[in-house]
Amino acid sequence: MTFYHMSGAGNTFLVADGRNFAQVILEPHEVREIVARNPRLDGSPVEGVLILRVRTSNSFDADYYNPDGSYGMMCGNGSRCIVRFAVDRGLDASSEILFTLNKAPYGAFVNDSDTISVVFPPPRLERTYASGELDGIDIAIDYVDVGSDHVVISGPLDASRPIVRILRNHAEFINGTNVNMTNIQPNGTVNIATFERGVEDITGACGTGALSAAVSLWRKALVSDTVEFTPPSGRRLIVRIEHDGATITNLILQGDARYDNA
Repeated sequence: MTFYHMSGAGNTFLVADGRNFAQVILEPHEVREIVARNPRLDGSPVEGVLILRVRTSNSFDADYYNPDGSYGMMCGNGSRCIVRFAVDRGLDASSEILFTLNKAPYGAFVNDSDTISVVFPPPRLERTYASGELDGIDIAIDYVDVGSDHVVISGPLDASRPIVRILRNHAEFINGTNVNMTNIQPNGTVNIATFERGVEDITGACGTGALSAAVSLWRKALVSDTVEFTPPSGRRLIVRIEHDGATITNLILQGDARYDNA
């Protein structure tokens, strides 16, 4: 397979067309070898691997892997990249695109040549932990699962904060979790940084992190139904919360999806 470098809001990926190859789940060591063989020329890390598997006129299936080879989670920024990749290989973008990523179904719309919106179902699970409820955590935190599980805390946006590593590997979360730090700006936008499981560092952006943070802040009435996030990359993400009263019906993630020359 030939791998291409792409990025969604600054989140970096390797993307390939695997339709002519056996549809098997790659072993972790195979994913790590792919990442090692395809470095970015700018020296920045590859933060995920996406493989297009099946495509019809307006739908497709794809696989996503973290760079450590782990599989099974959703990647919001990666989903936009694989949508654009599939469209560039003949997928009909005139109406809603239906796709599965790691076997979970989603919808998408191509807004323009650079911007794509992905439609997510309501969160699978939301929970607030009071201060002291989790061993070693002396602040309240929110947990939100939008196909990838996240905890949300307020800023500063600094990965060296001890709470970040404690939460990332906390025993409460069997498979570990992603940690989002947020800081609401006077103009209502939100600065966000996500320490991602599988990358083990703050990434340029995290789409599911933005979704989870939007839900957390919206539940507290700190933001409106539409939230603009600025991740470390500076390439904005917009989350729209569709709801019937307090019941979330859909989450929509909008942002760019680009080919990189790296």
